[in-house]
Amino acid sequence: MGPRVSARGARRVTSSGSCSVDVSNGRHTTRRNRGNINVGGNRSSGNRRKRNQQRCASFRRRSEISRKIRLIDEYGNEQYVLKYGKLGITKHTGVMSALEKRALRYRRGACREDEYDKALYQDALDETGTVNTEALIDSDDESSEDVIQRVRYEEIKGVKDDLMRVHGVAPGVKPEGCSRLVYENTDGLRNNISGNDKLDKAKEVIDELQADIVAINEHKLNLKHKRNKNGLSQMFNGGETDIRTVAGHNVHENVGKVQQGGTGLLLYGPLCQQLQFDESGAEDTGMGRWVVMTLQGEDGFKTRVVSAYNSCYNKKKDSGTVYQQQRRALITKFKDTSCPRKRFRRDLAAQLNKWREEGDRIIVAMDANENIYQKSIGKMLTDSAGLNMKEVVGEFTKKKLGATFFRGSTPIDAVWATSDITVVGACVMPVGYGVGDHRMFIIDFLTSSLIGTDPVRVVRPAARRLNTRLARGVDKYVDKVEDGIIRHRLVERVQDAYLTSKTEEQLRYQLNKIDRQRKELKLHAEKKCRRISSGRIPFSEEASIWIRRLQVYRSLLKYHAGKVTNRGNLKRAARRCKIYRPMHISVEDLRTRIKAAKDKCKYFRRHGQKYRRKHLDRCLLRSQNRKDEEAEKKILAIIQREKQRSFWRAQNMAMGKKKGSSVRTVQTSDEEGQVTEHRTQESITEAIFENIHRQRFYLAERAPICKGQMREDFGYLAMSPVAKAILDGTYVYPDYFDQATKELCEECARYRQRIEANSVSSDIRIDRWQERWSRANENTSSSESGLHFSHYIAGAESDIISGLDSILTTVASPCKLGLTLFTLSKIRCIAITPISSPR
Repeated sequence: MGPRVSARGARRVTSSGSCSVDVSNGRHTTRRNRGNINVGGNRSSGNRRKRNQQRCASFRRRSEISRKIRLIDEYGNEQYVLKYGKLGITKHTGVMSALEKRALRYRRGACREDEYDKALYQDALDETGTVNTEALIDSDDESSEDVIQRVRYEEIKGVKDDLMRVHGVAPGVKPEGCSRLVYENTDGLRNNISGNDKLDKAKEVIDELQADIVAINEHKLNLKHKRNKNGLSQMFNGGETDIRTVAGHNVHENVGKVQQGGTGLLLYGPLCQQLQFDESGAEDTGMGRWVVMTLQGEDGFKTRVVSAYNSCYNKKKDSGTVYQQQRRALITKFKDTSCPRKRFRRDLAAQLNKWREEGDRIIVAMDANENIYQKSIGKMLTDSAGLNMKEVVGEFTKKKLGATFFRGSTPIDAVWATSDITVVGACVMPVGYGVGDHRMFIIDFLTSSLIGTDPVRVVRPAARRLNTRLARGVDKYVDKVEDGIIRHRLVERVQDAYLTSKTEEQLRYQLNKIDRQRKELKLHAEKKCRRISSGRIPFSEEASIWIRRLQVYRSLLKYHAGKVTNRGNLKRAARRCKIYRPMHISVEDLRTRIKAAKDKCKYFRRHGQKYRRKHLDRCLLRSQNRKDEEAEKKILAIIQREKQRSFWRAQNMAMGKKKGSSVRTVQTSDEEGQVTEHRTQESITEAIFENIHRQRFYLAERAPICKGQMREDFGYLAMSPVAKAILDGTYVYPDYFDQATKELCEECARYRQRIEANSVSSDIRIDRWQERWSRANENTSSSESGLHFSHYIAGAESDIISGLDSILTTVASPCKLGLTLFTLSKIRCIAITPISSPR
């Protein structure tokens, strides 16, 4: 029986599939298929299969987008209407964007401005009587806010409510003596640094949370690829905090720049001193299944932090999924045909048990891709007869975790720790708080339970506001210091101290009191001399106008809320920003304008550097047109300085030498070989001076004049009566006096006889003081007094400040306080004469 022809002329193939007869045109044609060979000139089976697939896809598409509506009229007649449409499909990026905006309220740094603007908006709605209330009453038209809320709801309606809430208590400021671990599945990172919004957000979150340890999964970076030039250290290194990184990926395949999977660990701050490099890194198979960092503490404390990723099952053998990558590597490299998931569980258990037998403490942050409570990996980690680890968040909150993937229904991510590690805080943030599509874990561990002791806290020095290269700041500084000296009568009080003090101790007390007040005046003037910009937005005319507009719009909201009453200042500020009729702008319109101004500020934060260059070029051109050589010179210096800074910043980031951290512990040994460890700041400083400075840089102490009875006779500064007698030539040298030293002293006495008496004055005049400090190096490190060189260099431009500094330096010198006090005439000669002609 031959094959039948369908109504549309399609061939029907016999059940055997090896022979078919074409009778569509009235002729019999026998065709036998042998692989891909076509016999008889007919089209191959591949074309027929492709056409059938297209027909099936068209049928499925038509079924999906068609809707059959049943209509019944008043007489009971039925009618069916076929209506075509398209299902509302929400993209992954849209869902994650909506979840991110919803979770933004839990971020302290990012949501501060938004909460402030929202509070101003609410106050304006409550206080003003001129608000457009059309959006607040019932109407058929939706307001813009209602539309936004409805769209967001439609995008996230498939996400469970538990995924949008904090499991536990949202973290605050990191407690003292704690180390914070942050774990998240990042769902891929791009390797470039500039223009990488996801990386910028990740660094902002890490900075806000003050994280010490960051564990990441699925960074999807093939770090062996030539186009991936930046490692995790370069990507996440954005400040002065020490950072150490470990990354793992599948090294057996180097197909493209992006590679599924990958694990990584980041270590910040003082814990970097405890890192053991030789015991840290990726696992031995080279598949990047987990990475480990080992922290070595005191008294045998050793903690291992592990970031692991278990692959999802996938049966497509030619795919690039993590499962198939590991399967190919196991077969080709290790001749193992077992399941990669089973091999992962077996290898991880063996490694953790080995570390645990050695007495190490363990923290595991892992994406298990299976239920952590019901499946094998979670049971293996929490088995009381085995590792006996605790699921940290559930143990701390006394409530089991919910779903951790934004489309999931079961917990597949978790952080486990051994029972000898103390947890002081644990929570899971909602989806969208971090950068990936999994929830972020934030755990606070007691630092002493990790490394045995708390690391020393190093305080960063404050920035110098006073810079003599900025003439405007120097002028403000000099004016404020001069006003303080005149108002508090510091020069007159120095004279009164000489007149009223009867003893050297009283004089020293009065001078120290005046010196402390002088220091306070200078430090206060430095705080007020200029503002330090954050530098997030490079200054330019285009950027500054939008920054000022944002400030004016917020001031207008304050005005509507009754917090600003000066209409004149507000109008003038709006006029300078080219905002016309500001008092007629509604509150709803102000909110829209604030959002637009924020978007502009974000744009200039990213692309502001090119506008900065244009701004400097315009300033240079204007100075050249008006032939202002001084301004042209300053602008060229700014351009050159910023160009050099940008060039060397990139060079130092890529090739610069890593800077060492501060010294926190010092070990010294005595004559018997016993080692003593110093940990406090005082003991460390004393140990360094005793064993280094006083041995290497105190060679003069070995001279005979600095030993024995001669040291007592001369003193440290040689200001004793013995020294005066040697210079006068009346000293009788005893027998114990060193012969070489005696010849030097006799030579000094002969030179002293040639110099006239009182030919050299120890008084520091103002002109000498100003000449000395005008040539000083401003970049010299600060002293313990708190006054850096910029204070004295800037003060050298004022006769009042220079006069007070020179007087205090003169009278406080040991040669003055060690002898008789100044007479009133000498004080007036030094102090009053220079200040009679103020700046």
